[in-house]
Amino acid sequence: MEQARPILRMGAPVGVKTAATRLPRSKGIKHWDCELRHAFLSIPEKEIKIIFKEIYHASKKRDFTYEREGRYDVINLLPLPLVASPEQIQYLHKTCLLIKSALSKLIDLYLEHPEVREILPLTEEEEAWIKDTWTRQHKKTRGIWSRLDFHFDIYHPNWKDTITFFEDNAVAVGGNHYVPTAEELITKIVLPRLKRANKNIILERNEDIRTLLCHEILHQAEVIGRKRLNIAFAEDKTLISGITEFPSLAEFYNKPPHQNLWCGGKKFGKRCEMKTYMVDPRELYLKGDEIYYKNHEIDIIYRDFELVELFKMGKGEHVNAMKTAFKRNQVISSVAGEIDHKSCWEVLRDKRFAKIFKTLRDADILKHIPWTKIIRDIRTDSPDGKNVELLNYIRRNKNSLILKPNRGYGGYGIVIGKDASQSHWDEMIDRGCVEYGKWIAQEYRKVSTKTFPALDESGDIVFEEFYTVYGLAGTPEGIGILGRASQKKIVNVAQKGGIVAVLREG
Repeated sequence: MEQARPILRMGAPVGVKTAATRLPRSKGIKHWDCELRHAFLSIPEKEIKIIFKEIYHASKKRDFTYEREGRYDVINLLPLPLVASPEQIQYLHKTCLLIKSALSKLIDLYLEHPEVREILPLTEEEEAWIKDTWTRQHKKTRGIWSRLDFHFDIYHPNWKDTITFFEDNAVAVGGNHYVPTAEELITKIVLPRLKRANKNIILERNEDIRTLLCHEILHQAEVIGRKRLNIAFAEDKTLISGITEFPSLAEFYNKPPHQNLWCGGKKFGKRCEMKTYMVDPRELYLKGDEIYYKNHEIDIIYRDFELVELFKMGKGEHVNAMKTAFKRNQVISSVAGEIDHKSCWEVLRDKRFAKIFKTLRDADILKHIPWTKIIRDIRTDSPDGKNVELLNYIRRNKNSLILKPNRGYGGYGIVIGKDASQSHWDEMIDRGCVEYGKWIAQEYRKVSTKTFPALDESGDIVFEEFYTVYGLAGTPEGIGILGRASQKKIVNVAQKGGIVAVLREG
């Protein structure tokens, strides 16, 4: 792995232009990296160290953490934000909604076309659940809450050309608490100090992802005819590793203004009381025709587990409760969320379904979706459109490809071709053939780096390079943006990467 290198130490007098701040200006582009770093360098070194301490302690207090084997680690929140322009926000919002609309069609394609089931394979038990629980009523609202992971070079003059969507995440979506918390901490702790150095630094937070999710829950409840809002945030409470957001989300929704929501207009048409409960799926049961947690009737279940994880929890009465909830469309994400394989991109790009995804082609969105194939012995199209024998193509083009687990998460198992030996590459291809449907090959696209202030082992302040990637959670009301940063090429909080707040120009 490439190691980050210090590019600037905080030894220059205030006001002296350094290599970190002397950047060329392009017409029409505001160089936020230059503006922010220059303002940061104007802050006395003693105060900068105080900023790092304040961020750490505030992060710990706000449960900005990740659990690893029972230990709660504070996630590294980088002290400088990245800044998106109004044009970028508008384009990303539109693109996000178009891709989500296309992905929502996959479950119907899965049920109707054997060739789609070949690209998006499920276990027999998963397939049976989908066939048993997916009904015509689900077409009124698909009940999917997702995050699209992508990269773009946010400060590049031709930033649209750098956008690449890596994958869709439609179950156990991380960031719902982390994103607004990161934005809040940076705007409260760091931004006022930057503005004292440069009054032209005017930045705003994005739409709160928690509020966007709340809108989705309200919409779901309204469509299925629920008259109140008892929400179960359901996760496996026995796990000792993973995101720690659920309790914070439940607490957020149980406080005003969310506890008593004025759901006027198309939403309920009356004041409704929202109550949220932290639930393990095994605590759910059926009482008559309704789903209960303890003595509380549940209207919507927001889940943090996949079907395969539910099946591992045993055969108790919770299974019937969850199956009933899926069938009645009381679950977010619905069973349609199970079709969030990385190989979704292969279906979207498949010419056999060009008419179905015509909107993506007409809007020129497919250029942002990398060539992706399930590893198998077939003839198919290459990234440049040539008909090739897939396995031979993957073996011979190692340096331009990447291998990934089709349904994995956390950044584990990824093999970057140009960083792997040929023998390991061939071994992984052979494994993909044996474990059909579990591995994909994807076009490799470079991830850019940005420089951020950090404390080195001696406690000195340095600027270091971090690879940066993003996640989009979008609804018609707006988008939330998760920024992640790491000194490793595989950028993921699960692998001890950090989070960077992404703000928008004020």
